[in-house]
Amino acid sequence: MKMTACRTAAITCAILAQAVAWADTPQLTVVPQPMVSTGLAAGYPFEAWFYLDRSSDPTVPGYAVRAGATIRFTFPNDFTPRPDGVLEAVMLNGWVHGVISTKLTAKFDDKDPRTVVIHLDQPIFSGAPERPGLKAIHLRTGEVNPPKGGDYSILVQFHEADALSGTTETIAHITDRPVPNVGAYNQLHGGRNEDWQHVKSGMEAPLPIDFLVTLPEESRSVISLKPATGGGLHILSDGRLIGSITTQGVPTTLTAQSLGPGFSRLGIIEVLAKAGSTAGIARIVASLEGGTQYVIHLVVERTGP
Repeated sequence: MKMTACRTAAITCAILAQAVAWADTPQLTVVPQPMVSTGLAAGYPFEAWFYLDRSSDPTVPGYAVRAGATIRFTFPNDFTPRPDGVLEAVMLNGWVHGVISTKLTAKFDDKDPRTVVIHLDQPIFSGAPERPGLKAIHLRTGEVNPPKGGDYSILVQFHEADALSGTTETIAHITDRPVPNVGAYNQLHGGRNEDWQHVKSGMEAPLPIDFLVTLPEESRSVISLKPATGGGLHILSDGRLIGSITTQGVPTTLTAQSLGPGFSRLGIIEVLAKAGSTAGIARIVASLEGGTQYVIHLVVERTGP
């Protein structure tokens, strides 16, 4: 009895120690890559973003990570390795095209083809307003997603990664089929971030806000906007209603901006945002029916002293 009690106590302590270690490790959230509609769809190659638990606001610091750190992503057996699959990993500041220019090596583990190992050959620094540090990881593995939709656990381990060091789990929600996808698109303004712009009350945001709409099997449709009754905008595909752009938080007025047929066929739409008289945070929410949504933030500041 005494031996059994000791063994039980030891197992309990080990479980508690692991739970504490996991609780101290930053959490990750798996979200669709903004430019594809198949990355989290059953039977398609895996591609997604792993968001860390830091605000996308560029004034909020991300994580600093030393050179030599490794990150391991272990996928469950439901994912099928592909010898000819493309493996890519990109460290991100937290917004589209906000790439962190650091050298790294990504490969599959020699003993486990479902484990991706990323080695940072150079450090990632944190603190500069427009380069706040690591906030997200873009991962494209080439592995084939499970044949059925559902929630699948991915084990993530950070080794010698400073504040990130430890082990955690995150969930990849695999859909039965590709879904309409909408995300921010910053390429039209020199890669400058359109999210978290600061604007004086009553004024227009310095940069237009661009979204990219990706529809499964409808790559040549014309994406456009038109005003919605009661405010906001409708998103249309060849004239058919497929989604909306609305506002939340402090009052903000949205106006559709025409970019021409070339951009429309690429799925790029642009919105001008004008702040109201109330200071605070405005959220501009683009949503697609049966698909994803993306939120852009606008910081409205009071005019005058």
